[in-house]
Amino acid sequence: MGDVIQFDRSEGDHRIGGHAAANDFFAPGGFLAAINGVHITGAHLARAIETIRHLVVKSPNDIAEHGRLLERFAHEHGLGDHGGAALHARAIALDRWAQEFDPFGECDIRGFYAAGGSAPLVETEIGLGFEPASFAKQVQKWTKVFA
Repeated sequence: MGDVIQFDRSEGDHRIGGHAAANDFFAPGGFLAAINGVHITGAHLARAIETIRHLVVKSPNDIAEHGRLLERFAHEHGLGDHGGAALHARAIALDRWAQEFDPFGECDIRGFYAAGGSAPLVETEIGLGFEPASFAKQVQKWTKVFA
């Protein structure tokens, strides 16, 4: 059967958990379970995004370079085999959420990154992202923690 990835994350006031085959990203929930299983802090996410901020995405090659830079960051910070993919997915999810729900950057940045590291990624109509209302509550929760 192979290794199994266990994950446990908070979503608002609820905890969600699950597992997926570590060697089968294409199994139902495999990739999503694997990247949700990587422990990423808001500080990790903020620093990781700083490593790619200089490279504006204009082509698929730029996306691939983001992936390479984030993979290196994950390795240097001990985030495990799926750390680079998890950072990349979370960075994209943060960008999507901010464009739609905080286009002027009014959220507390520390709360935003902390929520980005702790909120579960879910499948959305446009790919992986955060459930909007739940993520907004996470941002508010973390903003109060840092206040």
